[in-house]
Amino acid sequence: IECTARICKRYFSLFFKEKFSEFDLTEGEFCIMDTIVRSPEITQIELARLLCKGRAHITQMLSSLESKGFVERTQSIKNSRHVRYTVLTPSGTKIYNFICDKIEENFEQMSVYLEGKEALLMEILDGIKNIITKGENISFE
Repeated sequence: IECTARICKRYFSLFFKEKFSEFDLTEGEFCIMDTIVRSPEITQIELARLLCKGRAHITQMLSSLESKGFVERTQSIKNSRHVRYTVLTPSGTKIYNFICDKIEENFEQMSVYLEGKEALLMEILDGIKNIITKGENISFE
């Protein structure tokens, strides 16, 4: 799994740089946007934990995304504490959706090699994701 993950990560990095350099968006920033979309009320601390990055690194990337107009931070109260959530702006949502569409098109080209087993692959990967994130109390609903 780890070897396949590294190969997929490397492929995605090259693909991302080649196809989306015009957006002034790093792969890491896109991963943050994707995580925010999948877990809308995720905090910066949860983002850092889930993406295996330091809190300072996440703060820096969120500041970059905010300065580009792709995200905005909001304050809310959770368990009697003030927490900051981050949401995509309309501009961020538009770019996020465009990139997701292109990634999905690329995946469809690759799915020829799966010979109709895409649903099984997704089920297995979702199962692995659920096992890993269960202890972190983070969901991708």
